[in-house]
Amino acid sequence: MKVRKAGLGKNNEFTKRLNRQTVLDLLRREPAQSRADLARLTRLSPQSLSNIIDDLERAGLIERTGKVYGGKGQPPTNYRIAAERGYGIGLHIDRDLVRASLVDFNFVECVGLRRPLGARTVEGVHTALAAVIDDLVASASVPADRVWGIGIASPRLRDALTLDAPHLEGSFWSELHGYEIDRRLAEQTGMAVIIENDANAGALAELTFGQGRAVRNFCYLLLGHGLGAGLVHDGALFRGGWSNAGEIGRILIQHHGESVYLERIVSVEHLLDMIGASGSARDAEDGFASLIRAHPDRAEAWLADVAPHLNWLVGTLENMLDPETIILGSDLPEWLLDRLLTRLEPLPHTIALRDDRAEPRLQKGLLDRNMIALGAATMPLLATLEAQPSAKWNIAGEIVDVFYGLD
Repeated sequence: MKVRKAGLGKNNEFTKRLNRQTVLDLLRREPAQSRADLARLTRLSPQSLSNIIDDLERAGLIERTGKVYGGKGQPPTNYRIAAERGYGIGLHIDRDLVRASLVDFNFVECVGLRRPLGARTVEGVHTALAAVIDDLVASASVPADRVWGIGIASPRLRDALTLDAPHLEGSFWSELHGYEIDRRLAEQTGMAVIIENDANAGALAELTFGQGRAVRNFCYLLLGHGLGAGLVHDGALFRGGWSNAGEIGRILIQHHGESVYLERIVSVEHLLDMIGASGSARDAEDGFASLIRAHPDRAEAWLADVAPHLNWLVGTLENMLDPETIILGSDLPEWLLDRLLTRLEPLPHTIALRDDRAEPRLQKGLLDRNMIALGAATMPLLATLEAQPSAKWNIAGEIVDVFYGLD
């Protein structure tokens, strides 16, 4: 498999790859479409569309599904994604465990698993991640050379040059960044490794698998250990000037007369503090919900603490960003998340009040606890198709060039 440097492309290469991505995205959403169907949907000329189909077919990224008979003239040939052409691995590092996912080129999960991190050291994390990668590939029974890369999501900043990085991330996450876990894993596995913060990975999961498939512009709020946002504009992540857009947990608020960060209150960590549990309790699949149910008064007190601030945040995001919808993602038990959404009503009076609204202003996101890992797994697959991957992704190692010899 040829690789290419993650550098900038030429304008014609950029346009060509963008059109290929558009066709692939359409085939993922609605498989078995003909050239005529795709030309109509993309508004490309029949000749341009045919050239793209030929390139994708030669690269092995799409395959024919047969012809459709019954109409006049020559029956059209339909196409679909060649799902087994390549795979992506996603790793979500979250406190005391790692959640992992391996997805195929059609963005279908093949294997998902979770493992404890064990020793809270950067070397221990490195060892645990390497073992998880081996387990994923072995469990899925896929050739290692078909795995195009690894996406890692964690509660950290993409750009650690901000002087406040140690405070925002905490000492362990800053130490992990300094350890260059992405470079080390890339050298060890021979795969490209992309690091992203967990809120952006969650937004990618919604864009690919969840509520975000129906819209082009949305805000994804991740209510977890802290609070973060993934911002999607025109179907792509918006990262800001230094790639740290969405750090809403950093907003200072007044709470009971004290100036605190928003995520100090609007977070699962605050809930665990109120019920007197450790952060690792959140990682238990069923025990977390049982623990909350055992303290109904404290859960209600947490809702009372969180709801006013989250209500204000929804209104602020709507007025600033004008999203089509805001998606709230969390690994809270669904019944508690529903209670929280109810407590947020009525939502503030903002520019989001429209007669032509197609989506609710605020809605639940994916409830799969592996959702962040799923989003991370799509990152190396998406980067492989782009003309300028380094402009969007923090990449260690080299990207597979699936179009080698065609451009």
